[in-house]
Amino acid sequence: MRHVSRIWLDAPAFPEEAERLARVYGLPSQVAGVLARRGILEEEAVQRFLEPRLERLSDPLRLPDMPKAVERIWAALQRGERILVYGDYDVDGITSTAFLSRVLEGLGGKVTRFIPHRIEDGYGLGEDTVRHCLEAHRPDLIITVDCGTGSMEAVETARGAGVDVIVTDHHEPGGKVAEALAVVNPKRDDELGELRDLAGVGVAFKLAHALIKTGRKNNFPAAFRVDMRPLMYLVALGTVADMVPLVGENRILARFGIQVLNKRPDPGIDALVRIAGIQQEMTGYHIGFVLGPRINAAGRMSSPDAALNLLLCESPVEADRLARVLEDANRKRQETEGRIREEAEELLQVHHDPDSPGVIVVARRDWHSGVVGIVASRIVRRYHRPAIVISIGEEGIGRGSCRSVEGFDLVSQLQSVDQYLQQYGGHRMAAGLDIREEDIPAFREAINARAREVMANSDLRPRQMIDGWLELEDVTKEFLEAQDRLMPFGHDNPIPVWALRRLRVDKVQKVGREKQHVRLLFRTPAGPQDAIGFGLGEREIPEGPLDIAFQLRRNVFRGVERLQLMIQDLRASE
Repeated sequence: MRHVSRIWLDAPAFPEEAERLARVYGLPSQVAGVLARRGILEEEAVQRFLEPRLERLSDPLRLPDMPKAVERIWAALQRGERILVYGDYDVDGITSTAFLSRVLEGLGGKVTRFIPHRIEDGYGLGEDTVRHCLEAHRPDLIITVDCGTGSMEAVETARGAGVDVIVTDHHEPGGKVAEALAVVNPKRDDELGELRDLAGVGVAFKLAHALIKTGRKNNFPAAFRVDMRPLMYLVALGTVADMVPLVGENRILARFGIQVLNKRPDPGIDALVRIAGIQQEMTGYHIGFVLGPRINAAGRMSSPDAALNLLLCESPVEADRLARVLEDANRKRQETEGRIREEAEELLQVHHDPDSPGVIVVARRDWHSGVVGIVASRIVRRYHRPAIVISIGEEGIGRGSCRSVEGFDLVSQLQSVDQYLQQYGGHRMAAGLDIREEDIPAFREAINARAREVMANSDLRPRQMIDGWLELEDVTKEFLEAQDRLMPFGHDNPIPVWALRRLRVDKVQKVGREKQHVRLLFRTPAGPQDAIGFGLGEREIPEGPLDIAFQLRRNVFRGVERLQLMIQDLRASE
């Protein structure tokens, strides 16, 4: 498949505002320009952004049904009832489960945990898995994390057995809301503003905060014994990995949690960091691209229990064993993903017209359902089209992962063709679905008809936004330190993309086991420098001077710290 060239666009400039921010806060003008473009202009907003603090978190009792949830949980704690924390198999669900269960145990709770198996149990709070949990764990109270808002039948099954259910979740209600004792989901209240963007672990944090706050107000001794701060790294892991907007309260939770993460507070996280080979101070990048994939890999390839047990582990020896299990699962995930991506791109030759608007829908039997979401993300990045990758099981039911581009709301568009779907749910940019194999052709036709309608007037060429043009002498450690005052980076606060004009490259190398990456070597006023372009190995590198768009990061190898230019795109200089 041919390479799709990107259009380079300069981000809007606000020179007067950028100059003022640069002067007041001691920032390079290019970094100050990023703040200005993101609407962070007033003194209070700038202070909150550059110095996020836990004391600026809002009252957790504002969330829907939170007072009812807190009252019921404290009653369970005081009566010694059995509490089951029911999670999900991705990073957000696993960290939510670990975080909330550890807080409840600190409050004296009798806690058990359950995370469904991706293939055997499926997503979310299922009716069959609730029956299993009722029989195996005999809970008096079930608290969900990162799931359950629309699980009508499952909640009714628990209620029929005399077991109360408290749902904590952050997914959009797709229709009716389960009749649980409490449904703590910020998406249920349009007036909550930035709180509506909490990750599942953020909602679990808010529940724990409300429990402790209420307990201390009522002078419950247990509430004074629990300090959530050492557990905040779990909140950061789930928040960053789930790609929720890293602004507002999410930014506070991620920033503080990453500080805790760098202290390696538990044997499990210490072993995971060590075996992953991280030798430097960790950032959101390491959560998104190093730690998160390893935690996710357990649930994708087999059982999520290894990841959960690692985060709960108190033995360094056991933590080392479990971290190696995750490392092995991640390696197998990468191999499986590569094979499926190659097969998917073969199908694109038949099912995709690169010159017309549409949704890429590819399906095959025996694709691993735990990996299709990653493949869908890769396809979106390469072809700049919404993508749905479906794994068809032996029973003829396809399980699909969907990823989108700006301007195409997945959930609303799936709703418009839901006559072909068994079930679906998710977010504007990412969703999942189940579909019968025989319905896939009609579904492909219908969703593409919707896409042609919605995207008819859209310029479908992928874009490369440039936050600022630099000179070679600007690429310094001091500039990187100024940029990193904007961390943590993530969704809605992406790491800036800088660009260099007319770069004269001394050497081009294709690197990686399959030569899938490209490395450029060049000279700067400070000495030799290289730039790495992951996944760009197949690109033809033009002769002569180049323009490169890159992210500037810090890299530490064998104790030596260097600047790392991570190429996002390149082109022949004009």
